[in-house]
Amino acid sequence: MNGFTEAELAYLRTHDLARLATATAAGAPHVVPVRFKLDPERNLLAIGSHLLPDGVRPRRYRHNVRHNEQVALVVDDFTDDGPRGVAVHGVGRVHLQGGEELNPRFEPIWLAIMPTWISSWGVDTPPYAAPRSRWVTEGL
Repeated sequence: MNGFTEAELAYLRTHDLARLATATAAGAPHVVPVRFKLDPERNLLAIGSHLLPDGVRPRRYRHNVRHNEQVALVVDDFTDDGPRGVAVHGVGRVHLQGGEELNPRFEPIWLAIMPTWISSWGVDTPPYAAPRSRWVTEGL
């Protein structure tokens, strides 16, 4: 995938839980835990959601992305060596079909994130070193 180092890609392939940040139409921040999947063929990160029982509130982040396409995603953990993770800022797009292809238990609607900025720490740098950050310009 454009923009990610091989070490970042390897890290992301071994994780599937992240935190997604969006903003409401009024600009209030909203953060939720989500499941994600790399889609290197389309140069994006895909966010799906499980089918919910009737009466459960709809996914707020999808509504937010329709009003403000700027999103951020953080995948991180803490090892004996220290913290490590990958943060992505990007453009979000809501898709009404295809989520079940990400995971058979997901509903059809899903969110695509096209990275515009990537930062990582402890992934391909020493523990507690400064993050490795850069803008992504290819593939958008």
